[in-house]
Amino acid sequence: MKKSLLLLLLLVASSSLFGEEIITPGTVRGTAQRKGIPIYVADFRGGAVSIADVVRRDLNIHGGFTVPRIPADQATTLSNADYSQGGIHFQNWYNLGCALIGKGEVSGSTLTFRLYNTSNGQTVMAKTYNMGSVSPRRVGHAIANDIVEGILKEKGFFQSRLLYASGYGRAKNIMMCDILGGDKKQLTSGNDLNTFPDWYPDHKNILYTSYRDRHAVIYKLDLTTGKNQKLLAMPGMNTSGCVSPDGRQLAAILDKDGFPELYTYALSGGSHKRLTRGRDNESSPSWSPDSRKIVFSCDEGKSPQIYIMNATGGGRQRICRNVSRYCTSPAWSPDGKKIAFVAQIGANYEVCVCDLSSGNTVNVTNNSSNDEFPCWAADSRHIVFIRASSSIMIVDSETGKETTLVSGGACTSPALEP
Repeated sequence: MKKSLLLLLLLVASSSLFGEEIITPGTVRGTAQRKGIPIYVADFRGGAVSIADVVRRDLNIHGGFTVPRIPADQATTLSNADYSQGGIHFQNWYNLGCALIGKGEVSGSTLTFRLYNTSNGQTVMAKTYNMGSVSPRRVGHAIANDIVEGILKEKGFFQSRLLYASGYGRAKNIMMCDILGGDKKQLTSGNDLNTFPDWYPDHKNILYTSYRDRHAVIYKLDLTTGKNQKLLAMPGMNTSGCVSPDGRQLAAILDKDGFPELYTYALSGGSHKRLTRGRDNESSPSWSPDSRKIVFSCDEGKSPQIYIMNATGGGRQRICRNVSRYCTSPAWSPDGKKIAFVAQIGANYEVCVCDLSSGNTVNVTNNSSNDEFPCWAADSRHIVFIRASSSIMIVDSETGKETTLVSGGACTSPALEP
C-alpha cells in the first residue's frame, strides 16, 4: 500500500513538470482475467503426434481456451482405450477437466479431425485436411485456426508468420518463423544492422531497413526469389517503413530535410509527400486498415506522444491523452478500433491499448522488465511485443495471458503476418 501511494505521489509530482496530469492506466490483470474453455487435443493416430502438439501449444496461447495438463502416459492410455474399444470414453476426458476433446487420424495424405463435447458426446467440429506438400506444423496451425473460428467465432492467427530482427550490437538480421518460433529462417545475412521488417499485403514480399549502405535505406525482399531491391534511398536516413493495407503506399521516416519527418511514398509511381513539418522528431508510423490515416509518435513538447493524421496530410490530432509523459511505438489494430502503444508506467515501459471510440486506455502488460514494439495479430485481440530486448512475447489483450514465442538473440521489431 505504501509502495502504491509513493508511486502515485511520484507520478503526480512529475506531471507538474510537463503541464498535464499523468494517469497510470488500469491493468487488465485482475479485472478482465477469466478462465478459457478447457480443451485437449489427443495425439493423432497415423504417426502425426507432432501435429497434435502444435495444436495444443497454439490453443494454449489463446486466452479463450485452457489446455488441461494431462500427463503424457495418462493421455496415451486413454487414447489407446478409445481406439481399442471403438468409442470415445467421454466421461474419462470430462473427469480430467476437458470440456472439449479433439481427435485426429492420418491416412495417406489426408488428416481427419473431429472435436467433441465431452458432456454429451456430440460432434462440434469435423474437417478433413489435405496434407500434401504442406508441412505438418502448418496443418496444426490450420486446425487451431478452425477451432478458434468455429468455437469462439473469432479470426484465427496461428498460420501467421512472424518477422523480427535478431543479433547483437550492430549486427542484426531479419528472421522469419511461425507463431511458435518454429520453421525459423534467416532472411538477411552479414554484419550490418537490418531492422524494422514489415509485410506487404500480398504476403510474398517484405520490407526492412538496412545500414549496409552506411546509412539507413529501406529494402524490399521477395520471399520467393530472395531478391533484394532498394525501395527508398533518399539522402540521410530512410527508416521505419510500413506498407499501406491497400498496397499502394509506403509510410516512412526520412530526415533528408534535417529532422526525422513522416513521409508517404507511392509504390507505383515513386512520388513522395511530406506530411509533417517542424523541428520535432517523428517515428513509428502505422496505417489504419482503410489506408486513409496514419498513427505515429512525435516528441512535440520534448516528450513523445501519439498522433493521428490523414494519409493525404492535415487533420492531425493527439490521442491517448493523460496516460503517460512518454508514449511511443503505436500500432493500429486490424479492425480499426484500437491503438496499441508503449507507455512509461512508473519506472518501466508497458504495452497499452487505447479504445478509439471511448478513449479509454488500459495497460495489458505489467512487468518489471521493459515491454516494447507492439504489433497486432489478425484477430485484433492478441499483441506480439518484445520483453527486455531479448524475448518475443504474445499477450491476450482481453485476459492478460502471456506466452513466450522466441527467447534469446537480442530480438527487436516484430511484425506478425496480417
